Amino acid sequence: MKQRFFQKRFASHFAFIMSIALILGATMHPEIAVGKEINAEKYIKMLDRRAEKIKKQIRQTKSKIEVTGKTYYVSTDGNDYNDGLTPNSPIKSIDKVNSLRLNAGDAVLFNRGGLWRGHIKSQAGVTYSAYGKGEKPKIYGSPCDAAKEGVWRETETKNVWVYEREIAEDIGTLVFNSGEACAFKVMKITQENGPSLHIKTKEKFESYRDLKRDLEFYHDYKEAKRVYLYSAKGNPAERFESIELLTKGHIIQANDNIVVDNLCLKYCGSHGIGSGTTKGLTVTNCELGWIGGSIQAEGIFGRNHPTRYGNAIEIYGACDFYLVDNCYIYQVYDAAITHQHQGDGTNALTMKDITYSNNLVEDCVYSIEYFLGYPRHEGLTHKMYNIVMCNNLLRRTGEGWGKQRPDITPIAQIKSWAHYNPASDFVIRDNVFDRSTHHLLNIDAGKTDWLPTLKNNVYIQYKDAKGVDCKGSYKFDENIGKHLKELYNEDNATIIFVE
Repeated sequence: MKQRFFQKRFASHFAFIMSIALILGATMHPEIAVGKEINAEKYIKMLDRRAEKIKKQIRQTKSKIEVTGKTYYVSTDGNDYNDGLTPNSPIKSIDKVNSLRLNAGDAVLFNRGGLWRGHIKSQAGVTYSAYGKGEKPKIYGSPCDAAKEGVWRETETKNVWVYEREIAEDIGTLVFNSGEACAFKVMKITQENGPSLHIKTKEKFESYRDLKRDLEFYHDYKEAKRVYLYSAKGNPAERFESIELLTKGHIIQANDNIVVDNLCLKYCGSHGIGSGTTKGLTVTNCELGWIGGSIQAEGIFGRNHPTRYGNAIEIYGACDFYLVDNCYIYQVYDAAITHQHQGDGTNALTMKDITYSNNLVEDCVYSIEYFLGYPRHEGLTHKMYNIVMCNNLLRRTGEGWGKQRPDITPIAQIKSWAHYNPASDFVIRDNVFDRSTHHLLNIDAGKTDWLPTLKNNVYIQYKDAKGVDCKGSYKFDENIGKHLKELYNEDNATIIFVE
């Protein structure tokens, strides 16, 4: 069943790549296709059109789920006193969903066209999806639209406005008008001797009174529990039609053997879907955007400033069957999709049967991130195997709102860091890697035999920019095809230089 699924997907993607190659003059022979054979501008415009078609297709995907147990229906027109067992007697709130005692095989379906705010604590073996007609159900981590709810009051400091609502969960950013703009989060650099400093400008910064630039904000989540925003054009509630707050917390806390399908998850400061060690996580046909940016912790990694985080879909720990397919993911502070662990636990850790396929990712810091660290305890053996990353269109890493982070140099389409990363049966094939502000790829491992095999991928990057980071940095120049072959056995690459 699984094999037939991927054969079908692959045939569609390969036809797309071949059609572009024929139109633009690429050879697509086993040898490297030299970048000059393809007009980069035309190719990227073709990808623009293709991306819009993919977004439309994903947003219009119908729910095709298997339910062996009970089905619970959730509607904004429902009532939490209902039993929720029919579309005519739906429950209403996420709080009610979280209070249900569900069994493996059950499903919770949200009515299309509805909007909920909150966080789902998923239960093992349950499917979370959609019913009805219209747009995918929206589940926002943002507690409210701060342009319509609550009061903004100008402080004693000109142009600095405070949102008069207590918010104790740290905010990653504020998103204005459904993504037209977002706020810059000011954090403090602490010094042993001297005042604290602005994270970016290095100017003195002690409190909201030191905000100076339009759409910079400071969140005092420890004491006043208030958000302060510099707005040079007056009251934020009058200036913007919508203001979403990316508060700390996952929108969906994942569990074993759950399916998340056909949901639109947006505006949270942690992960869209997040978990520790998890078996059987399936995410299909979803839209995830504007994720992350909250403070993970202060004083970690030896830093003198807080560390922020936030991935769209994450497993931190062991995993056994993990599928992310046909999703549209964009504007994420860290990674769109990731499996990761530092390797510092007390048990052997295995990551296996992982597939990331047919996804469109745009404007994230990492499109796909993975890593598995060196075992810290004697006698432990960590490993990753049976991993496939295929048929994904990955675009413009480093161009999203995550570029406000203080550490921008690690940006890459696929990011493994310089971890131990013991792996086998690991293939990255038939993807399009479309530009990066830093390295296009960072794929590394403790041993050469652990590196994945790359096949039939398209590589688009600025000429002479950073290409590949693997035990050294390689430019994206006329030698990049040779490096891809030597490092990853990539023998059917299409390479496109952007001037």
